[in-house]
Amino acid sequence: MNETGLEIFLNVSVNFPEINIVKYEYNNDLLIIEVVLTREIDSTQKESFISKAQQHINALHTLNRSKPETLSIRFKSVGGLTFLRLYRDAQTLGGKEINLFMTLLGEEFYDCLLDEGNSTARPSFRRQVEKDLLKKLGASSNTDYLFAYRDHGKLCMFNR
Repeated sequence: MNETGLEIFLNVSVNFPEINIVKYEYNNDLLIIEVVLTREIDSTQKESFISKAQQHINALHTLNRSKPETLSIRFKSVGGLTFLRLYRDAQTLGGKEINLFMTLLGEEFYDCLLDEGNSTARPSFRRQVEKDLLKKLGASSNTDYLFAYRDHGKLCMFNR
């Protein structure tokens, strides 16, 4: 298990209430971040956002002299909602990139980005969640990925 990936999983899960689902497949070192947009997004805006996000993320990686192995953004419209997913390898993903991505989302979809809570997570709470999660993962050998979602602002985490 990659502890950097776990750190990023916790950062995203706890600090960004606008994120609907976070899934970390630590056997593949893949982080999947999903947000919900409260309207359907047309194909022109989808393509524009994907291009803009990839350009900004690649510029950040150029400055850091790194190259992401996995960088994919996908949209899926269902019943008047749009689900946007970012697929990233955790090895080259960092806090600055997550902040950049969330800022780009906020700028582009400010009118429809669903926010399920308060983003002021206390560091002691985050450390306790990390400690509990590491303890549970150490006891389980049949776990393939971590999964987190928000339900009315409450953070729910699972390992499977």
